[in-house]
Amino acid sequence: MFKRAALAIIPLITAGLLAFAPFLYLKLTRKSARGRLLLTVFTLGTLAEVAILVLVGRDDVRGVPDFLGGVYIVALAVAAAVMAWLESRPAHTATQPSGAYR
Repeated sequence: MFKRAALAIIPLITAGLLAFAPFLYLKLTRKSARGRLLLTVFTLGTLAEVAILVLVGRDDVRGVPDFLGGVYIVALAVAAAVMAWLESRPAHTATQPSGAYR
């Protein structure tokens, strides 16, 4: 539970700059195609965030671009936190059906 919470809070604390970190951990520990996909998506999302920060970070940009840049950062951080929480849940083990199915 602590590991799951730690993986989910990393994107929030870093404002999305480390949104890829939980998925890098999951990719290295689980080695699944879904882990690779999530790592790729959130790495590209982080690179887009850095590009937005560079473009909007100038002092002469105000208004809608500045607002949308902020919305993107918050959306990326929240999406990464939620996905990290959902993806880091323990794997379910298959159990034998009981009763009439035996």
